[in-house]
Amino acid sequence: MGTQNQEACHTTAIAEDLREDVFARQRELRTRLLDRTAIRHAHARDLAAHMLLRLDDLPGCWSIATNWLRAELRCQRVDTGFGMREARDYFPGFAEAKDADYDVPSFGGKAVDNRDVAMQAMWLDPRPVIFADIKQDSRITMRLRQRLAGARTKSKFAWALRTGRGTYGLICADWTEHFAPWESGLYDCFEQTVVDVLNPIVAAAKEIADRDATVRTGEAQDSYPLTLSTGLSANTGLSANAWLANLTASEIEVARLVAKGMSYKDIARVRRRSFSTIDHQLRSIRQKTGVSSTSALVSLLARTDLSMV
Repeated sequence: MGTQNQEACHTTAIAEDLREDVFARQRELRTRLLDRTAIRHAHARDLAAHMLLRLDDLPGCWSIATNWLRAELRCQRVDTGFGMREARDYFPGFAEAKDADYDVPSFGGKAVDNRDVAMQAMWLDPRPVIFADIKQDSRITMRLRQRLAGARTKSKFAWALRTGRGTYGLICADWTEHFAPWESGLYDCFEQTVVDVLNPIVAAAKEIADRDATVRTGEAQDSYPLTLSTGLSANTGLSANAWLANLTASEIEVARLVAKGMSYKDIARVRRRSFSTIDHQLRSIRQKTGVSSTSALVSLLARTDLSMV
């Protein structure tokens, strides 16, 4: 009983330390971004304030950002993903906001060849990249053009998320029902919001999420910035059927939810299981698939058609 009490006290202490760290980061960012009027686009101040309230909830923080930006730009879809330009693949769809007035398809679900010229432009250009007409833009290869056409993209703004330590993701705004309006204010809104609000706040939310996951699972997460194509073991060279055959039916269902980018908490709610049960199943899935982290597992699942099992 004494040991259990000690473990409970230790867990409580860790949780309190994490909360204090979140509060400290919120105060620091609020002072830097709001008190010092560092945000150039006036409407984005309200966005920053709301994102800071969800700093310890990475998916929720991103959901606020993508929905706000989609409405502000009057586009039909905004999607994001974590990664690096050096990686072979980029996985969109970590967070995605779509215009409810239209039947807008998702752009996530499978990898994009990160070596494509247009993709490298998104990572490297010092300012957001504009693809005014996807069908006519010579920078876009046929393969990427087909992927964009499948998502009904007509025009796109795209840019890398970055801090002083380098790039850590992409954010894209797509117009699917018409071309992007030729209004300089929309471009300025996109650029200034990414630089002034999204870059610092999302980076902080990602660091908090990684640290929280490490404390909860006892396993180190991928180093910052997140690279979904790293952390795979030699087992990932096996065919999908080879490692899928090792999973139980329940684990395959959990894998499907992981592939959608759902959090442990949401998976537990959907599966009607305890958090510890989902955590145990994810550990088993990682062991059987030969990956070292949940983010690496997402990378593997993105290249696997789970609808066939």
